[in-house]
Amino acid sequence: MSASGLVADQADTLRRLAGRAKVRTASDAALRIRAGLRVISVTSGKGGVGKSSIVVNLASALAAQGKRVLIIDSNPGMGDICMRLGREANSRFDRVIAGDVPLADALVEVGGGISILPAGVEIQQYTSLTPSDRQALLQGMISLQDRFDFFLIDTGSGVSANVTSFASLAREILLVVTPEPTSVMDSYALVKTLSGRDSSLKFKLLVNMCRDAKEAASLYAKLSAITGRFLQVSLEHSGSILHDEMITESVRRRGALCSIFPGSKGALGFRELATNLLSQDTAESVLVPENLAAAPSWRNHELSS
Repeated sequence: MSASGLVADQADTLRRLAGRAKVRTASDAALRIRAGLRVISVTSGKGGVGKSSIVVNLASALAAQGKRVLIIDSNPGMGDICMRLGREANSRFDRVIAGDVPLADALVEVGGGISILPAGVEIQQYTSLTPSDRQALLQGMISLQDRFDFFLIDTGSGVSANVTSFASLAREILLVVTPEPTSVMDSYALVKTLSGRDSSLKFKLLVNMCRDAKEAASLYAKLSAITGRFLQVSLEHSGSILHDEMITESVRRRGALCSIFPGSKGALGFRELATNLLSQDTAESVLVPENLAAAPSWRNHELSS
C-alpha cells in the first residue's frame, strides 16, 4: 500500500471510531474540548494503591451533586470498573478498536449520572495499542464531550507508553499515593515522566489508605519538596482518604462506598474530594496531539540525594 493510501485508511478508521466526527491527525493543531468539561486522569506510580476505588467513589460523589460522569477504564484486569459496579462489560470492545462500532455504542450505563467506557475482557486490548489506536480512542472520547461534565480516566500504573498517553490526555492529573516508600518513589518517577512530556500539566496529590490527616500532610510535604527541588513541579494537595474496611466490603457488594455506606469515614473523604474539585475554577481544556515517542526511561537517583 502506498504512503497516501495508508494515511487515508487510518483516517477512515478514526472517522468510524469517532462516530463520523471530524477527524484530525496527530500532525494537526491541538484538539480542543468544550469549556466546562473536566478531564481528570486518576493515576499512580505503582499498582495496589486503590486507584480504581478512588475512581468509582469519586464518580459516585460527583454524580450525587448532579454531575454527569464518564469513567474511562483504561486499566483492564482484576479491578474492572464494570465488575465493581455490578455491570457487564462489552465483550466486543475489540470491534471498537478496529473502528467497526462507534465508541458511544460501547458505553455501559450505570445510572444516577454515571456511565463507563470499559476496558474490555482482553488485557491486550489496551496494553498492545498502537499510537494510531490511542489517537483514535482520544478522538472518539472527544465525540462524547457534550454528554458529560467529567471524564475520569482510570489509567494503569507506572510509566508505560499507554499509561502516560492516557494520563496526559487530561489537563488535571490526580496522583494517588499511599504512605509506603515505594509508592512515594514511583509517584515521583511518574511525575518526572509526565512533566517532562508536558510542563503545563497540573498535578493533584491524593493520599489514600492513611491513618489520619496528619500522616497525609506529612507525605504531601515530603513528595512536594522532592518534586519542587528536582523537577520544578508543584503539587496541589487534594486531600486524603482514610483507611476504611468498608471500602473492601463495598467492593464485595459490587457498589460504590458512598452509596452503600454513606456515613463511613471513607465516604466522607470522597465527598470532600468532590466538593474540593467542584470549587476549583477551570479554564477550557485542551487535548494536545499525542507524543508518539515511547516514554523515556527514568532513574530515581534524585530520591537518594
